[in-house]
Amino acid sequence: MTRPEKPADGLRRGARYDSIFYGAFSGAGSTFDIRVRFDMKKPIDLEKFQTAANRAAQCYPEFSVRPVIKDGRVFYEENLKPVKLAPDDGKRLYFGTDGEDGTNGYLFVFLYGEKHVTLSLFHGITDARGMIAYVITVLWNYVVSVYPWVRIAGSKRFTKHGVRISPAPYYDMDETERSDPLTAFAGPGDPIDLIDGDKLFRMPPEQFDRDDPSCRLLNLEISNKAFLQKTKELGTSFGPLLAAIVAEAVARAYDIGDKTVSVVLTADPRKQFDTFSFGNMAYNVPLPVTVDDLKQPLKDLCGRLRADMKKQLTRENAAANYSFILGQCDQIDAMGDIVAVNKALTAPGGVETLTTNGTIFLTYPGRIGQNPISRALLDGVSPGMLAVERAVVVYAHRDSLIVQVTQKSDDMTLVNAMKNLLTDMDLSPVFRDMGRVTQNVLELDRLAKRN
Repeated sequence: MTRPEKPADGLRRGARYDSIFYGAFSGAGSTFDIRVRFDMKKPIDLEKFQTAANRAAQCYPEFSVRPVIKDGRVFYEENLKPVKLAPDDGKRLYFGTDGEDGTNGYLFVFLYGEKHVTLSLFHGITDARGMIAYVITVLWNYVVSVYPWVRIAGSKRFTKHGVRISPAPYYDMDETERSDPLTAFAGPGDPIDLIDGDKLFRMPPEQFDRDDPSCRLLNLEISNKAFLQKTKELGTSFGPLLAAIVAEAVARAYDIGDKTVSVVLTADPRKQFDTFSFGNMAYNVPLPVTVDDLKQPLKDLCGRLRADMKKQLTRENAAANYSFILGQCDQIDAMGDIVAVNKALTAPGGVETLTTNGTIFLTYPGRIGQNPISRALLDGVSPGMLAVERAVVVYAHRDSLIVQVTQKSDDMTLVNAMKNLLTDMDLSPVFRDMGRVTQNVLELDRLAKRN
């Protein structure tokens, strides 16, 4: 492990991908706030949880930073403050700032209740995979402080998947890989594109108060075992079946005519690149579904969607996607100062969708298995993705599979269609309205400035 020398001014340039996240997906109403909520079996010991969060942050130097603006760009400086724990009381917090409504300079914060804790994180610092890695380290540190006997189970089941119990894996990478993985792994060629933009179905715009700093979270809970059995019957896996379900729900909820529903999965290509860099690395995998597709047997549709998915889940396609994304970053950088660019991109008529070839996003980060943390600490796990448009996020924990619709409006059209569809599939969904959740915000004007 070789620790690099710190720059003379203590700053490192942000990743190239930052141009998109800070340029288009920060600011009031536009901040991409991704979350995961853990419901605990017992009341939280805040002192021990604080220690666990601080200790885990030391293992992730790329997250232990404060964003600053210099020369019209985003830079990061080391942040040695305690990780912020704040009451989950609906108060809006500002990522990257200090003070009562800040996050101790971090781009994430833990929101706590008596028996739950939610990690709220600005997507600009990492993707869902990096978020989950950090929070597992936090929970591991916490569980061994509350139940020391859990240590005998060991941490290898986590560390083999990139979860860290020391910062060594970070320092074992070169600077580009750990801090700017898109630049490290971008390659030649064009991304695979299965979507005809002229035939793409776009859902009707949501109607909501632009000044309302919240999203509505709507959960459908089904049996994870029953869903797994359904995949076995169909000879498929979770991703294709979930995509087929979301596509049919959209077709039931809206008149799609002869258009194509494009369900966009998010891919984590770390295995293909043999890296555990936790910079943003996710890219889009659009899966097309037409009305005629929905008339064929579900097994056949899932088979075709699985084939379409596998075509796109390659090292070569990921590298080509990275080159495409970096081209978008170049375009944003060419517009000038990131603060002014953000104001333009988030104004009415600016960026209003996360993808130009997708109808709806579907994120399935994977399951929280039967591990020592889950058995000792957790009653349940629920996602939360507070973005600029409707999306579906799926988490599995023990026998609970949460299919969550996250949206800005109170329109129940999509979630009702999905509930009816899951009922028709004999999956007995239980609907839980999680209510409105306040987005935390990254406001560029509030960040520290450096000369």
